[in-house]
Amino acid sequence: MDIIDDSLSVRDNHLFIEERDTTQLVEEFGSPLFVVSENQLRRNYRRYHKAFKKYWPYGPVDVLPANKANWNTAVRTILSEEGAGADIYSQGELYSALKCNVKPELISVNGGGKSDEMLRQCIQAGVRITIEDVDEPQRINDIAKSLNKVAKVRFRVKPDFPNLWKKTDFALESTSIDIAIQVYKSGIPAEYLEELGKQVLQMKHVELVGLHFHAGRNHNSLWFWRGLMKRYGQLVVHLCKAWGGYKPQELDIGGGFASYRDPHSKLGLREDTLLTYVTYPLELAMYALTVRGRYKGMSTMIEKVMDKIPGKQRAPTIEEYAEAAVTTFKATLLEGGLDLEGIRLQLEPGRSFYGDTGIHLAKVKKFKQQTQPLKMNWVLTDTTYFFMAGGVYEYNFHEFKIANKVNAPAKHVADIVGHSCYADRILPLVHVPDMEEGDIVAFLDMGAYQEASASNFNALPRPAMVLVKDDQAEVIKEAESIEDVYRRDRIPQRLMTTAKDHQETQKQQPQLEATE
Repeated sequence: MDIIDDSLSVRDNHLFIEERDTTQLVEEFGSPLFVVSENQLRRNYRRYHKAFKKYWPYGPVDVLPANKANWNTAVRTILSEEGAGADIYSQGELYSALKCNVKPELISVNGGGKSDEMLRQCIQAGVRITIEDVDEPQRINDIAKSLNKVAKVRFRVKPDFPNLWKKTDFALESTSIDIAIQVYKSGIPAEYLEELGKQVLQMKHVELVGLHFHAGRNHNSLWFWRGLMKRYGQLVVHLCKAWGGYKPQELDIGGGFASYRDPHSKLGLREDTLLTYVTYPLELAMYALTVRGRYKGMSTMIEKVMDKIPGKQRAPTIEEYAEAAVTTFKATLLEGGLDLEGIRLQLEPGRSFYGDTGIHLAKVKKFKQQTQPLKMNWVLTDTTYFFMAGGVYEYNFHEFKIANKVNAPAKHVADIVGHSCYADRILPLVHVPDMEEGDIVAFLDMGAYQEASASNFNALPRPAMVLVKDDQAEVIKEAESIEDVYRRDRIPQRLMTTAKDHQETQKQQPQLEATE
């Protein structure tokens, strides 16, 4: 048995997730299929909690995994059993967290433009409201007063980061992390925080329990996290002094940690633009050749220059992130004279928390080859990148295995594509073995943002999700039917009448032709 990671292994040339053969999962539950490892979910929570608690001895450490990355209720129930909180962004996600027994004090409700209805629901439930708009505190105070309650809130702050000069992975534009954070919509600009905090501290129905910051996945390095936490810590110290010696009950450092195999932004403008700058002039130069010579040259470029191999680099480990982030943060706070005793530390990981808990399985429908005029190969699967929309938006380049013949030698450079009418290049120009109909492609690190962002383009029913624990497998989200895809559609009555008349006309048409 060859071990890939904590949940994946290779046995007899087949890919296993926990104790289940992935090829048998496809036989039992169909294809395409999302698969989640329960044991890996539990391991990741415990690993995160242990790693960050090691460097924060002053008070409790709370792990609040981002619901947006995977809001499945079975997944959420497992995390609630472990004691995890939840990072929430919408009423739908809040519904999931409350339904699945997350402790209200461990629910962080983020997002700008919250409706009065949502604020009222948050106050009644007793969750933490993370404020992002300058008018939000007064609205919260008014609603809490009408309910005769005290709302617990935090500010989502937005420091500046002139120390983070490296290029961001978050934005499509080629810009620094500093500018990318400023351009991003979320958080209260620092210019408002001093006065806003003083106002909130005087409100009778609002309690300011702490501060919150979330930068997202701008860079996977420890350098990024050290720089991030230094500037955030400096702003915390400044605000506590400006508010007359205020001491927060909790400090939330958000998320943005990279998953270990880190497919994020590995297939985007950064690599491909540079490649195009190199290869396109060569292509143009080849127009001076014969037609046959040009296509032959391009075929060679595709196989030898433009081919791609995922997984060339690894991100830091959870433990390394914990050390870099927390030691920098606490050192900055202590240097500023802040008393940390009793303060809770909170974090909201997303992709790094869920990513390696899930895989996506798809059957090969055709292995299509072309030798003239341009040499090209395609592995056509029964899935689509519209079922992995989060990864498409982020230009993810996922590692993969051919699940039924993991150790087969690579012989071709091919596009692994989906079956929508788009180009649907899930993995462009990767190395694959000899492929045939019925082979199974396993896309790794699909537990975060992928199934949660799946759509129905081409009226394709979305796949099922299966939970695996040891050798047990159970459906935790049913596959859609075609009827499900159209379930929300409504045809106005006036069109129904027209359609009925058209059907009647069609029924009569053969008879009319016969009488003629």
